[in-house]
This record gives sequence, C-alpha cells and structure tokens, in this order.
Amino acid sequence: MNRINGLDLLDILGLIKRKQRRYIALLLNDIEEVMEYDPEVYSVVRKILLDYLNDYTRSIFRILIGDDIEGLTYR
Repeated sequence: MNRINGLDLLDILGLIKRKQRRYIALLLNDIEEVMEYDPEVYSVVRKILLDYLNDYTRSIFRILIGDDIEGLTYR
C-alpha cells in the first residue's frame, strides 16, 4: 500500500472523508442560522452543497490514488 509522510493511503482517505463530513455539518448549521428556514429552499441548497463538496473530495481521491473510488468503505 502507498504511504505519504509515513501514513497509509487508506488512513489518509479516511481522514479526508471524516473531515469532509465535519465541515459539511458545520456549514449546513451556519446556513440554517443565517437564512430563513424554508424546507424547499434549504433542501435545494443542501443538495447543491453536498454535490459540489462530494465532487471536490472525489477529485482529491483521484489525485491521490488515480481512480474513482465510489462505494469504498472507510474506517
């Protein structure tokens, strides 16, 4: 398995995924606090945000391992 700065690549991917989930949760909380809550609008904003951040994270994974890893389970 590949290593970066002494860390196993799968550990790095898992760390990135955990950080992504944390930042998404914080961002969604902030959005809820500043916008008037309209379930229809919020669900659209949430979907757009999740789609773009997931695409960004996938692009990082592709850079690190050179392939799409859709469906890979992290620790």
